[in-house]
Amino acid sequence: MKGNYKAEKDFLPINRWPQDERPREKLVKHGSHCLTNSELIAIILRTGICNNSNSRSALDLVKTILSRYKNLKELLNISAGELSEIKGIGIAKAAQIMAALEPGRRAISEKNGNNLSFRCSEEVANYYIPLLKDLKKEQFRVLLLDIKNKVIKEVLISMGSLTSSIVRLATLFLTVQVKAIAHLV
Repeated sequence: MKGNYKAEKDFLPINRWPQDERPREKLVKHGSHCLTNSELIAIILRTGICNNSNSRSALDLVKTILSRYKNLKELLNISAGELSEIKGIGIAKAAQIMAALEPGRRAISEKNGNNLSFRCSEEVANYYIPLLKDLKKEQFRVLLLDIKNKVIKEVLISMGSLTSSIVRLATLFLTVQVKAIAHLV
């Protein structure tokens, strides 16, 4: 057989693989740290595709995704729509992947900040960089803090373009005042 072409008879679903080679069973037996990125995402997808012209396991689908996007960090930067353009990945599977990656992004943010009060600007940066760095549009956000620098509220003031977010000073002050008053009431 030439190249990566698989004939229908060569397809073997994961549930027919030997027990020790199945991603889910490997995770249970050895822990998640022992699995590759492909195996972890295959567990999230749960199923591959099986039809007359193209049968592929969940692991095959993930390998296709990672060959296009190289690594998990690049995968964080794409939309569900872009992901669903890959043959075999519909909007449901794309949403599953995106939803599974988001808690990891949030966990990094919590680990870096690890509190809802900040002692310095570096802690603010450590908390927000993982959450904001991969956004497709610039955002202008304001943190309302109490006297002990505990976060009262986070306010999105403006969402701009790819490279900038324009904010009128009057809009900024008015929005912050309204949000602060609403919080006190």
